[in-house]
Amino acid sequence: MPETILLSATAWLLFAGASFRFRREAGTASRGELWLLRGGAAALLAVALLHCGAPLSGERWVRALTGASIGAVIVVLALSAQPIAALAPARWLLAAKRRAAASLAALLRSPATAADR
Repeated sequence: MPETILLSATAWLLFAGASFRFRREAGTASRGELWLLRGGAAALLAVALLHCGAPLSGERWVRALTGASIGAVIVVLALSAQPIAALAPARWLLAAKRRAAASLAALLRSPATAADR
C-alpha cells in the first residue's frame, strides 16, 4: 500500500505540472513536455494499479483508489504549502528530457560520421 500511495502521489504531481495553474513552477515550455508529463503520470497510475498488493479482484481496485486518494491529498497539501518545491519531480523529468534532446541534437550536428572513425 505505501508504494501505491507513493506512485500515485508522484503521478498526481506530474499531472499538476501539466496543469495550466502550475506550468510556470514546473518549467513546462512546449506541448511535447505537457504530453510527456501526462503520459508519465498515466503510466505511474497504471503501475500503481498493477502493483498494489492484491489479487486481480475488486480489492485491487479499492486499494488502488484508496492509495490514489491518499496520494492526491498529500499532493494538494504540498502544492498549497510550497508549489515550487513540490513540483521538483516534474522539473527533474523535464530536465532529463531536455538533456537527452540536447545530446541527440549535438550528436546529429557533429561532422564526424561512422565512416570517419
